[in-house]
Amino acid sequence: MLNPSLSLDLVRIKTGISNCVQPIIIDRREIDELKMLGYSIFTYRWIVDPITLKPSKRSSIYVCKDCEKALRILKKIERLEQDLTLKNMRRMIELEGELLGYPRCCIRRFSRLKIEGKSPETTIIVECIENGIFEEFLRFYPEPTEINSLFTTNFYPCKLKCKNANDIGKRLIEYDQNYRFKIAISVINLLTPVFKIYKNFKPKTDFGRLVFSFVESLGELRLKAERIVENFSKDPVKFEIDYLRSVMHV
Repeated sequence: MLNPSLSLDLVRIKTGISNCVQPIIIDRREIDELKMLGYSIFTYRWIVDPITLKPSKRSSIYVCKDCEKALRILKKIERLEQDLTLKNMRRMIELEGELLGYPRCCIRRFSRLKIEGKSPETTIIVECIENGIFEEFLRFYPEPTEINSLFTTNFYPCKLKCKNANDIGKRLIEYDQNYRFKIAISVINLLTPVFKIYKNFKPKTDFGRLVFSFVESLGELRLKAERIVENFSKDPVKFEIDYLRSVMHV
């Protein structure tokens, strides 16, 4: 049996939203099972991390349905990594987004912000705070609320209400109601740096002041948030698997 995180990742392939997913964890037994189900699994070793844009020895494991299509995209990325101009780095980021089936509008905004030295993560965190997303999430946790645009971890929509990203999230949940728990992990992943910033508060920045005011305003939800974030930070992979097994009863 596949771990619950990987099973939910595959929903993105089953619905046709993506040809390729990047699981957080996969073992030898699961690789064999995936191959029996008709999936291909391969590893790509990055020269430059597409998130930090710094030299990297990171390896990414991909699971895909159409291996040739995925490898064509990675070959393009490999060529771009040999000549790291700003234009090529931006294209490299966009190609990985394409590989993972992200909306084009979100890919373009993410790549532009990264090349400009800005943080897509910060932009979405601000939106979550200003729209009361984190507070609503904490009230109902461990049951998730409908935040469909955050359909996978480390994906940053061009805006929280992006129609394309929201439509993807809705399709995934319609296919498998358990997918809403996968979205919950994305919210926790965004909430975690909020508390790291709060503990190292820098009042001279607008973002720091916003984060400080938000955490201070949480009241009784603050302890709940701190507990979730602390447990998540210790081991994000274990936290995700344990959380999914608990809420999915598997």
